[in-house]
Amino acid sequence: MQAHALKPIRKIIHTLFIGLTFTAFNYAGITNTFAETVVNTKRAYNIQPGPLTKVVSEFAAESGILLAANAELADGKTSKGLKGSYTVEEGFAVLLSGSGLVAARNAVGGYSIEKPAIESRDHPAVLPEVAVQSQAEQETATSPVRGFVAKRNATATKTDTPIIETPQAMSVVTNDEMDARGVRDIGQAAAYTAGVFSGSQGETTLFGGNAVQIRGFGGNGTAGLSFNEYLDGLRLNGTGFAGGNLDPYLFERVEVLKGPASVLFGQTQPGGIVNMVSKRPREGMLNEVRLGTGNRDHINGAFDVGGAWGDNVLVRVTGLALDGDSQQDHSDRKRQLLAPSLTWANDKTSLTLLAHYQRDDINATILSVVPASGLFSNPNGRVSPNLRIGDPGYEFWDRQTWSFGYLFSHAFSDALTVRQNLRYTHNQLDSEWLYRRSLNADRRTLNRSAFSAKEDAGNLAIDNQLQWKTETGPVQHTLLAGVDYRRTSKESLLRFGTVGVPTIDLFNPVYHRAIPTQAISQNNDTVEQQIGTYLQNQMKIGALSLLAGGRYDDAQSTIDDRQTNATTTQRSHAFTGRLGAIYNFSNGVAPYVSYAQSFEPISGTAFGGARFIPMEGEQYELGIKYQPADSNQLLTLAVFDLTQQNMTTNDPNNLGFSVQVGEVRTRGLEIEEKASFDNGLSLTAAYTFLDDEVTKSNNTSIGTRRAQIPRHSASLWADYTVRTGTFSGVGLGLGTRYIGETQGDRAGTNVFEVPGYTLFDAALRYDLGQSPLALKGWKFDVTVNNLFDKEYVASCFAAHSCYIGVSRTARASLRYTW
Repeated sequence: MQAHALKPIRKIIHTLFIGLTFTAFNYAGITNTFAETVVNTKRAYNIQPGPLTKVVSEFAAESGILLAANAELADGKTSKGLKGSYTVEEGFAVLLSGSGLVAARNAVGGYSIEKPAIESRDHPAVLPEVAVQSQAEQETATSPVRGFVAKRNATATKTDTPIIETPQAMSVVTNDEMDARGVRDIGQAAAYTAGVFSGSQGETTLFGGNAVQIRGFGGNGTAGLSFNEYLDGLRLNGTGFAGGNLDPYLFERVEVLKGPASVLFGQTQPGGIVNMVSKRPREGMLNEVRLGTGNRDHINGAFDVGGAWGDNVLVRVTGLALDGDSQQDHSDRKRQLLAPSLTWANDKTSLTLLAHYQRDDINATILSVVPASGLFSNPNGRVSPNLRIGDPGYEFWDRQTWSFGYLFSHAFSDALTVRQNLRYTHNQLDSEWLYRRSLNADRRTLNRSAFSAKEDAGNLAIDNQLQWKTETGPVQHTLLAGVDYRRTSKESLLRFGTVGVPTIDLFNPVYHRAIPTQAISQNNDTVEQQIGTYLQNQMKIGALSLLAGGRYDDAQSTIDDRQTNATTTQRSHAFTGRLGAIYNFSNGVAPYVSYAQSFEPISGTAFGGARFIPMEGEQYELGIKYQPADSNQLLTLAVFDLTQQNMTTNDPNNLGFSVQVGEVRTRGLEIEEKASFDNGLSLTAAYTFLDDEVTKSNNTSIGTRRAQIPRHSASLWADYTVRTGTFSGVGLGLGTRYIGETQGDRAGTNVFEVPGYTLFDAALRYDLGQSPLALKGWKFDVTVNNLFDKEYVASCFAAHSCYIGVSRTARASLRYTW
């Protein structure tokens, strides 16, 4: 007999057994004690949406209760399912929500599904009062989210605020969405987000995946050079080559705040920030182990386990290991990751300890760029997308990162809360790689240079917050005052040169050539510090929400040059402000307006010795958000005008020096929709228009677009899971991403266009618990990026540097959850 045929019989036997057990206990005189234990004990559930009869039957079997249900009453009704930790009555309240039915308890402790009592004037219907909230109502700014639509966040305000009440555009990529799309780096996580261009560095092994450009700013993928990556609200590393690139398996969600964010986060680029929210211990969490494989000899294993550990203590441990080749020929990469965490909490105080260790061991060309003349209309043919311009006998990248920190919160009362978040991160790097120079006239012989980097860096970040909720007449206030501090200390030894470095033939590469050690180009000790004080007031008057904030920053950088014994100190300070308003109509429409500023220090001096002042950004934004009541969707439309001033350009009168006369203006339109429907369909769709222009300069770039910024981009991912019938448990996801033409030279002197491209992604999964095998807890999935293996150039930042696009990547995994 088939396994699926046995499943109903097993449920009948199980139900009979439970019924006989209740009867026996009743005769023994202890029915109430046993029943109360079963009913009042919280259990973890992961029951998928589907027909009401099927869902409540599965719930009864898992909770260990006797259940009687009238099939006619439940006919045609569906349930949203149940995920999380609940008592029996809490579970029924969620499962039967919106069905018009209730669960009534009988004398022996079992339950029956019934219509509510008929209400009359003399005998009104009285439904049992159950203290339980729906999944959406239970959501917090850091909690897991079921589906693609998050409704709360803390990145935009550092307080737990509904997104629909936040007067600034932002996007949240939930863990469910990342899981559905098979996300393997931060760039992939944000790839379907409006206002974001990720993957500009193509197949570049290290930085490409983390190259997230927001509204035309950021996106070089290195945490030391890009001020837009944060983890749990604290700046991520910021230590040059040795920083960044954490594995997304660590994260509960990835949040993209668009526009200047300096009021809350200090020195940032004006386009916005990416804030990753760590997975944290929680009661009743689903544990999982998974094994995976893929093309290019890829294998991986991962686990995520935890739960309650005694009174008031929760623990969680996440781990991952992977091994395989990269897209480049004769390459490989390894990663090991371990992240333990612990939470202690009572009614007023919460302390979460977070730690992680990650090692990346890579043999590949880290910055793999090819001159444009080698990629476009080359008479020698088309360069292979698997080309390695470096040398496997010379290159390596060995980086170790570990961190330890905590998230502390204490509520003195319902109105007054204090929080302190702290993290210390240490990075060690040892690396060597080759880098492109010019391409010879034959358009196949590439000259190269050799580069090596050794870094030892430590980063301390701490954020102290005091939150006070109060009222003045009809106005509700959420006041936030904070002081944050960051200190980065880095020792770096860099070698760079061309002496004895052989050329390589792009169409017939020869590897394992002798490459001599180059001269030291930099040997520095660097200390960077920033302290900021900020104040924010969120005001609510009926349906109108107002936001005002200001911040003062003092930043200092000291560089000790060990080659010359010279010490250089540079100090910057700035005040930034922010204003916003949003009005929530009862139909779910919420128009908003906002203004925000940013600042970003620049190291170095002009010809006369004057130190550069920080770059300054400001943005005006208008938008509309739409989220119908009790719906699981969010539509955001935003238009903005963003300007950055004090940018450096070449000094026309003094060779080798710069002057601060540059200005860039970016205006744009963004539309984004996220939705998860009860029928099993989830989707995310986005469109972005960016009008980028150099508005001030002292060279020919004025009036041009900057490189690597598409004017048009669009994306759509649709994901559907079959809820009923023969194919119940089967899920299918299909996506497409369009990146329009980009300018190929940031200087504007060698203007050429990089063609746009369209890529397709796909996913297939199967919940084997709903298969004929009835393997509860087992799931299988396959994800493919660049489904049709399109060859393309991801972008060029100059005529001498273009990035080859990522070719087809396939991954399959088998996981078990309990």
